[in-house]
Amino acid sequence: MDRVAARCVCALLAVLMPSAAFAQASITGVVKDASGAVLPGVTVEASSPALIEKARSVVTDGSGQYRIVTLPPGVYAVTFTLSGFSTVRREGIELRGTFTAAVDADLRVGAVTETVTVTGETPLVDVQSATQQRVLGSEVVDAIPTSRMPSSLVELIPGITVTQGAGNWYGLGAHDVGGSVGDIVGIFAIHGGTFQDSRMTINGLSTGWGNEAFETGYTPNMSAIQETVVDTAASVENEVGGVRTNIIPKDGGNVFAGTVFGSFTNEHLTTNNIDDDLRSRGLPHANSVKSNGDFNPGFGGPIRRDKVWFYAAARYLRADNYVAGMYVDTTQDDPNVFAYTPDQSRKAVNSGIWKDGQGRVTWQATRLHKFAFSWTQQTSCKCPSLISATQAGGTENRWGRPQRVITGDWTAPVTSRLLVDASILHQINKWGFFPRDSMPSNIIGFIEQSNGMNVKTRGGDYRDATNETLRYRFAVSYVTGTHAFKTGVVNSWAMADYNQYAIQPIRYRLNRGIANQVILRVRPYHDLWTLDAEPGIYAQDRWTLDRLTLNLGVRYDYKRSHFPEQTIGDPKDPYGSARFVPIPFVIPRTDQLRWHDLTPKMAAAYDLFGNGRTAVKVSLNKYLDGTQVDGIGNPVAGNLVLETNRAWGDANANWRPDCDLLAPAANGECGPLANPNFGKVTGGAGQWDPKLLHGWGVRGFNWEFSTSVQRQIVRGISIDAGYFRRWYGNLTTTDDRALAPADFDTFNVLAPSDSRLPDGGNFTVGGLRDLKPVSFGRPSDNRITFAKEFGRSIRHWNGMDLSLNARVRDGVLLQGGMSTGRTSTDNCDLVQKLPELSPAIPLGYCHVDTKFLTQFKFLGSYTIPRVDVQISGSMQSIPGPEIQANYVVPTALAAVSLGRPLSGSAPNVTVNIVKPGTMYGERLNQVDLRLAKILRFGMRRTSLNLDLYNALNGNAVLQQSNTFGNWQQPQGILVGRSVKMSVQYNF
Repeated sequence: MDRVAARCVCALLAVLMPSAAFAQASITGVVKDASGAVLPGVTVEASSPALIEKARSVVTDGSGQYRIVTLPPGVYAVTFTLSGFSTVRREGIELRGTFTAAVDADLRVGAVTETVTVTGETPLVDVQSATQQRVLGSEVVDAIPTSRMPSSLVELIPGITVTQGAGNWYGLGAHDVGGSVGDIVGIFAIHGGTFQDSRMTINGLSTGWGNEAFETGYTPNMSAIQETVVDTAASVENEVGGVRTNIIPKDGGNVFAGTVFGSFTNEHLTTNNIDDDLRSRGLPHANSVKSNGDFNPGFGGPIRRDKVWFYAAARYLRADNYVAGMYVDTTQDDPNVFAYTPDQSRKAVNSGIWKDGQGRVTWQATRLHKFAFSWTQQTSCKCPSLISATQAGGTENRWGRPQRVITGDWTAPVTSRLLVDASILHQINKWGFFPRDSMPSNIIGFIEQSNGMNVKTRGGDYRDATNETLRYRFAVSYVTGTHAFKTGVVNSWAMADYNQYAIQPIRYRLNRGIANQVILRVRPYHDLWTLDAEPGIYAQDRWTLDRLTLNLGVRYDYKRSHFPEQTIGDPKDPYGSARFVPIPFVIPRTDQLRWHDLTPKMAAAYDLFGNGRTAVKVSLNKYLDGTQVDGIGNPVAGNLVLETNRAWGDANANWRPDCDLLAPAANGECGPLANPNFGKVTGGAGQWDPKLLHGWGVRGFNWEFSTSVQRQIVRGISIDAGYFRRWYGNLTTTDDRALAPADFDTFNVLAPSDSRLPDGGNFTVGGLRDLKPVSFGRPSDNRITFAKEFGRSIRHWNGMDLSLNARVRDGVLLQGGMSTGRTSTDNCDLVQKLPELSPAIPLGYCHVDTKFLTQFKFLGSYTIPRVDVQISGSMQSIPGPEIQANYVVPTALAAVSLGRPLSGSAPNVTVNIVKPGTMYGERLNQVDLRLAKILRFGMRRTSLNLDLYNALNGNAVLQQSNTFGNWQQPQGILVGRSVKMSVQYNF
């Protein structure tokens, strides 16, 4: 069966079979009579405008318990009916995310026609689930001053840390101030997890690519989102244990309704926050907003009432930003000048435009069967982008040629106890990193060692890429009053085609303008990868025993993938032939992964006092590693030596290495090749131990333990205190079997005198190693295998959270709290036995306990009655960036202790002279405020907003140089105070 046919069969199966529920809520409870005896056979009906079928009903079991599951977000009324008893109706139950609302009822003898209506508060404490979850609904999105990206709201959750994944597109880092980072989708981590375990999903299906599921080309459109559900811990259904951001799309409704949002700011509304201290540290001007605008309409309603609904939305977003300390390089396209030549009258600018259009149709085909279909088309151009203090000259980053996401959903409550539902998602994205249109073909890029700046060209490759993914899942749920059992399957197919290329296959390294190294690369080449199958099968049961609820589950995961056949040095490549591969050769199809894993999930929640206001929770779950997989056992990027270097002294100053670049031995102006296997299919990044690629339980994993107490202290206010621990297993390492500890000499260096260093500097940094001259240039024989083969290797995290959630009536909203924790690592056994792992890292750094890193985050809003003026804002206080001090040690200084020059004619070696986890920059403290006037005209609502971002005009350093040549020179600071005007019209 060919690939297209296989995908069609998969899609057909997905539509015909049910899928796992996509993060929807439940209502559960116990029904009793006036004497306290349980009542079986009571009909319980949940009704809401959020249900296209209007209502869903169940019957209490023999213990008087009932459970209504997979309810979409909305406000519900619950009605209890039993012959011989008065009807009870409970109104105003608001459901969000996967919250389980406990709604009990007491029926008294009377006529069924007699109805007792109770309007009560929505429960705040989930007494049946241990999952740590935050729901970001419209009351948060519309009120809190942010960029209206889910990322900027998720970042306000205590404990969350954020990165940008593929690149520092706008030169501002990952931290957003009022939409300054444009359409960037953050990648998150929490509680010692990795960014690669982060997932964004739509109705439960990942939008990530198959090869790097944490990375997504999809950018959410806020006007098309009903709510965003963020799981941060103790999720019992997922494969990986990182932050999971689930997007619930809007379906429309029986009433035509919509929203239009627009915002704008520019450099004239932004305050300069640079001061004398920053200037003295080498920052001539701050990063700041040049212009920023957003237009985001959405509209939906009935095509046929109670039968077919639609919703459509669009968005246009632009973000232009000045880059901290960077100017236009006037000689960036001059191939004869090897210097950064700034025009200080023109600040460098990163610019991006993002466009989105999407539609969704929901169809209640019969009383039992509901279908929904979505189509999203997006495009963006960050042109130029990636300019920063370490990258002069921009890259054209074009996404969405096309970027398309198509989804389908089906739900069917077959009976009041049996539910099936299905989802399918297809995504394709053509994108890449491209050189500037003005760049000449003979340009050679270089890196300046003293400050880490890449000049002329991008430091990494240019890339012309295609990612395609098909995901589908199905599940069956069987629900009684005491049990909610679910079993299901999720599966994926995916491909990635990355054409890696360069303007020239060589780059230079300079130190203060003097050439000292030439870097050789095999370019272009295709990096191809295919995910054949990724089924995950799980079963779980939520079992309620009086006040105790057990959540028990198990998941089986299988992953199968391969690398298609590819030609290295293919003369037909659109980006030319590979200069250092004179004779093309074929790398045959290579099977990659055959992973089998079984992971248990266990959690318990106990309603401490039986009143639904206090819950004690505990969980222990095993999760799999979410790392990027296309580099594992890669026969091209792994086994082919794609890059090497050799020392170079440009004696005649002609900016050309006058030597035979491919001759292994030193010749002319060049030292020996660092790796004589350059361009060969051997000794590259490493041969992977087969037992890492195939078998049961060989995939990286982590265990997460959590325990917490959640308490509703007064009406509408709850607090949550928890302890979390995460530890990792199946860690890997690289063993160069061509080398042994005896092949290295040990030496020390004296740190320079500097008041910013610990104890003012002048301390000895010991335990450094350098290859003996007789061993230098020996062909490597790398094997990647389990770290435990060489001794003890650990990584774990311990910490705690304290949070507050207040949903008080009369227009008051308050959420936030604190999170603190530290990471511990130890690989001392490894670095003793495998000195080639990190010869320039002091042996004393092999065990690290970081400081406790503490965050404080809050958001809130209050609407002043009668005048309809809303005041809202957010506050963040988070640790500064970790500080390193990468000291370039000249060979003459190393020789004082080593007794000889560095091997391979190396002019220097770079050593971090500050122990990891001991030095951090200043804290980031940010306050954002909004003042809004709300105008109401019947069912229509207009909000006129005036936002003040970074209201205190803080200038915390977010990025700084870790190179000792310009150590702690700021490379990016918090964007200065800015005023942003916006308007939102809801109808």
